[in-house]
Amino acid sequence: MSAQHPIRAYAALVSSMLIWGFSFLATKELLPVVPVHSLLFARFAVASVFLGVLALAGRALRIRRRDLALLAGLALLSPVGYYLFETYGVALTQASHVSILIATIPIGVYLIAFVRRQERVTWRRTLGIALGFLGIVFLVDSSAGEAGASLAGDLLVLGAVACAAVQTVFLKEALRRITPLQLTFYQSLLSLVVFGPLAAVDGFSWIPKVSAVGWWEFLFLAVFCSAVAFLAMNYALARLSATGVSVSVNLVPIVTVIAEAALFAVPLTLPKIAGTALAVLGVVIIQLERPVAALPRPEGG
Repeated sequence: MSAQHPIRAYAALVSSMLIWGFSFLATKELLPVVPVHSLLFARFAVASVFLGVLALAGRALRIRRRDLALLAGLALLSPVGYYLFETYGVALTQASHVSILIATIPIGVYLIAFVRRQERVTWRRTLGIALGFLGIVFLVDSSAGEAGASLAGDLLVLGAVACAAVQTVFLKEALRRITPLQLTFYQSLLSLVVFGPLAAVDGFSWIPKVSAVGWWEFLFLAVFCSAVAFLAMNYALARLSATGVSVSVNLVPIVTVIAEAALFAVPLTLPKIAGTALAVLGVVIIQLERPVAALPRPEGG
């Protein structure tokens, strides 16, 4: 793929953000019935099977031991840390509020990458992040008085933001040695070591309570949100800058806000529209910057 025209990388990136935009709504619908730990274990167990079949077919299962240790550390940040914080946050606050706060991840990634000298500071990136953040402020302010929002939930979501920002920077390094499919599969598989024992405490009494619609929502979370979207994002991250990928998270609350308005009649106010426009503008400004060259092909697999 040419570094000048990374069309597939951008398509993968946008696809992952569209999928995750709906994930908060599905999670919010399932949490009254399915315990947090059980939901996380079940969705990543199904995702691991799905990704494992893909990896086996592509002969991508073998990795070096030192890479396995790296993946175990990354898995503690996400899916484990990120999804524990995020899912408990979703249980306590609005779905759109969660996705709005998640959109602050680019600021953390930008600062960490700059401190570690992985990416240079440019006026375009700074302007894009500033506009995107201003848009998020508009969205947060417009949602502050709506029912369902809570400070405790918001603080938990900020824990997820911290996990995601640190992990995104280190993922960039990991993708120099392993493929996006290997990364996604082993992260999902290793997360079960933590989610499994936690889910065992929950028991299985929740299973008969899940409706037919609920099972479809669960499959969406497991296959699309936990497997396909992660794989697409890791593919994009291997070919684009960490800041460029992370700032695209600003698209997630836009999808969530629009979906809430369409499906649940949540008001789509003028401040939300203004915030959406600013967030999109911030993403576009950063993505118009000259793309970085693609990373070398991973050595293993």
